[in-house]
Amino acid sequence: MILWVRGNHSDKISTEQDIESGQKASPSIGDASYENASQDQIKSNEDELQTSIYTLGAGTSSDLIGVGVFTHVYNLGEGRVRKVPASDPDNLDLAIKSIRREGDIYEHLGDHPRVIKCLAKGDLFVDLEFAPHGHIEDYLKSHQDTSDNCRIGFAQEIIEAVVFIHSKGIVHSDLAARQFLVDGALHVQLSDFGFSSFGDGDVLGFENSPHHLPRDIDGDMPSTVQSDLFALGSTLYEVITGKPPYEGKSDDAIAQLYSNGSFPNVTGIVCGHIIMGCWQGSFMSAAEVLEDFLVAF
Repeated sequence: MILWVRGNHSDKISTEQDIESGQKASPSIGDASYENASQDQIKSNEDELQTSIYTLGAGTSSDLIGVGVFTHVYNLGEGRVRKVPASDPDNLDLAIKSIRREGDIYEHLGDHPRVIKCLAKGDLFVDLEFAPHGHIEDYLKSHQDTSDNCRIGFAQEIIEAVVFIHSKGIVHSDLAARQFLVDGALHVQLSDFGFSSFGDGDVLGFENSPHHLPRDIDGDMPSTVQSDLFALGSTLYEVITGKPPYEGKSDDAIAQLYSNGSFPNVTGIVCGHIIMGCWQGSFMSAAEVLEDFLVAF
């Protein structure tokens, strides 16, 4: 999850090649493993990592545009943004693991029109193509007059993105409108794979409560295709209605409603039957969701 900073306000939304930057080579993630290290070695490694992270991020650009659980995002200009680990020493191992995983997933996915383009990656950074309209949640808040036809177009491209990543064995584990960026031509591109897995259940985080399928997150497969499809339903609900499911209710209340099989009323809204199908587990794959969507629209 990333907190995207826009001017003087912010909105919640909770990207192998080395960049030729002339920077000193960064320590590898192995250097951040402290299990058998002395306290002096730990402090030395932490200081070196913090310096490298600063150099790659704030030392390169003062334009901080996003703050996440594990990452900070800087606008480098010329159509490029950079994600680096958040420099919180309590979570430094996880932050570095998240950045490396995200870069590896972008490399695995390759170029695709429904995924934000990765321009470069390293042990401590991922460079992504800049999306001038930000994420779709923010875009719809500032364009409340967006037509149903435009929202339907967004919805189709969101589903297409999930179809693609699932076809490549990726479980996102944090699907929401805030994870989909809007490019200059108003096309949608999925981003933020720091929590994701290659389908083996090893995830680093989970969806927020309005997008979270109630499940045993401590089990062998805490995030699956089915949990992504549930979150996809909530994401489509956001795009069509302009608000998340059960807006204003507490996390505990939402979790209880979902556990009881109680979902927001979608009668009469565009894509309502598809949204409900995602929530109720009626689809076995994102490809089935897309098939039903294309029949309807």
